[in-house]
Order: sequence, then structure tokens, then C-alpha cells
Amino acid sequence: MKELKGLTSLRGIAALAVVMQHFSSTAQLHCTVTIPSLVPHGYVAVDFFFVLSGYIMCYTYLRSFQQRGWEAYGPFLKKRAIRLLPLNVFVTLTTLALGWISAQWLGRNIFFGDIRVPQDVLSNLLMLQGLGIGKNINGPSWSVSAEFLAYLAFPLLIQGAFSARRGLCMLTGVAALAALLAVALTLPRLGLGAEGPLLGGTRCVSEFTLGMLAYRWGHSIAGTRWLARAAVAPTALACSVGLLLLRIDLLVALSFPFVVAATAQAGGRTDRLLSHPWLHLLGEISYSLYLIHNAFRPAELELLRWLHPAPLSGPQAMALALMGSLSVLPCAWLSFRFVESPAREYLRRRLLAPPAA
Repeated sequence: MKELKGLTSLRGIAALAVVMQHFSSTAQLHCTVTIPSLVPHGYVAVDFFFVLSGYIMCYTYLRSFQQRGWEAYGPFLKKRAIRLLPLNVFVTLTTLALGWISAQWLGRNIFFGDIRVPQDVLSNLLMLQGLGIGKNINGPSWSVSAEFLAYLAFPLLIQGAFSARRGLCMLTGVAALAALLAVALTLPRLGLGAEGPLLGGTRCVSEFTLGMLAYRWGHSIAGTRWLARAAVAPTALACSVGLLLLRIDLLVALSFPFVVAATAQAGGRTDRLLSHPWLHLLGEISYSLYLIHNAFRPAELELLRWLHPAPLSGPQAMALALMGSLSVLPCAWLSFRFVESPAREYLRRRLLAPPAA
């Protein structure tokens, strides 16, 4: 199946946005003044992940479900587990080791709080923490864990989002919008920073559903004609960035289905730009980048405080945030090259290989 390179690149940009926002918060902890975030409200990139995931799951697996029905469910879940769990296991075990080392050297664990052993360790290894099972050890992994709710519901969501009955499809869309609005109403200025199993799970499944509906609309006759216009993709991207500057999360999230659908079918200059090898590489390492970066934050902050005990000025803190964000990129590539990709390919060969004749 052809890779949608533009979407891969956008996934990388979104992952880097989360990293830069997190490092901005870390730099603030050693600064004399309040500094602006390198990416204000960068956490809404997680909402982009959820929408993108719904679109890509349809692009990759919808035909299989339509042809095989529930028989496609088991292989689908197995493939998602193979894609996500190996790196998560590696990062979880590495974070546990780093926590033990820091406790021995510094007298305190700088990487995560108190946990129950073995319950919390097991829940994190199986990526259940985002579902409210166990305490999270690696902060960003909650969103990947929450996506399993959408994967579990995927066959049912297909029945609603791709029903031949237009009323049921519209009802599915209205329900997704209403659920997302309900989450946004719990926070000031229609924010979407909720991460708990109820609100975070609702946020995930509703946006995942919107991504599925974006796929249906984008592949309809009317949607295809509209998206074929050269100006649609850059306009959608510009509008999304403009809405981000308003710092109203709900509006930004509602722009993402249009961005994803438009980018998937973009051609010409937009496609060439987003398919640039460096941007595409950023997208390829985005899962590693997203999952490993959190451990760098306390480690680099501790190192900085040892080298430079005095609090930083504003410009120095901004520079720290930028350099800290960029410092993760080489390690994310190493993680992708030597952990994520080999483990995924090995498990695919072992678990997805056709039975011998």
C-alpha cells in the first residue's frame, strides 16, 4: 500500500511540537522569568495524532474489515500490538533502570514517582496505563495507550462511520463532536488537555472517529473534487496554524480532519515540500521521538543545575528549550534504527508469517 508521505511528515512535525512544548516547560523550572513556550499549546499535537490515526486505520484496514468482517479483527489488533508494544517495552524498562540509577546516585528518583511493583510495571509494559489501569511511568505514553480504546472499538466505529444509511453516519459524526465538546467544556477556553481514562479516552475516541469520517468524506465524489484543488491543502494547514495562535484547543482540533484529508490527497508543491527526505525522516522516527523524549527532560535539567546552579535568564532558558528538543533527535533515530524497526520486523516475521504448506 502506498505510503502517504505528507501525513508521515506531519506526524513528525506534530511529535516535535510536543517535545518542544515539554522542553519549554522544563526550561521554565530553572529560569528567573516567565518564558513563552516554543510551541504554545503544543499538546494539541496529540489531538492531531488521534485524528490522523483514525484516517490511517481506515486507509490501511478498512477494506479488510469490509471484505472479511469480524475475521479481520484479530489480525488487526495483533498488527497494532506489534507496531506499538516493542518500543514501549524498551522505553519502560529503560525508564525503570534510569529511575533506579538516579535513586542510587542522587538519592532520589528524578524520572517518575512512587509506583507499585509489579502491578504498575506490568500495566505499563502492556500499555494499559492510559486506560486507568496502573500509574503511568512514562508520561507521553498515556495517549498511545488510550488509542487502544479506539482500536478495540474500530469495527463498531466502522459500522457507524461507513454505514450506507446516511442518518447513522451523521449521528456518528454528531456524537463524536458532542463528546469532544463535552471534554472541552471541562477546561477553560475550550481546552483539550485532559489525560485521564474517562476524559482522555473520550478525547481520543471522538477524534479518532472524526479522522475516520474525514477518510469517508475525502474519498467521496464531492470530497475528492474539492480536495483536488491545489490551494486546499496549504489553506487548511495555514488555517490550522492560525487557529493555534488563538489558543482555543477545540477549534484547532476541529481543523485537523480537514488538514489530514487535504494533505493525504495533496499534489504539486505541497506534496513535494511535505515529502522532503528530512521531513519524512522526522515522521519515520516520530514514535521513537515521542516515546523517549520525556526521560531527557529531568536528566538534562539535573545536569544543567549541576553545571550552572544560578537560574537562567529568559533568552538562556529559551535556548535550553530549543537545544534540549533537538538533542533528542539523534537518539530518536538510534531508537528507531536499532530498537523500534528491528523489533517490529522480527515480530512480523514470527507472528504474521503465513503458515507453512
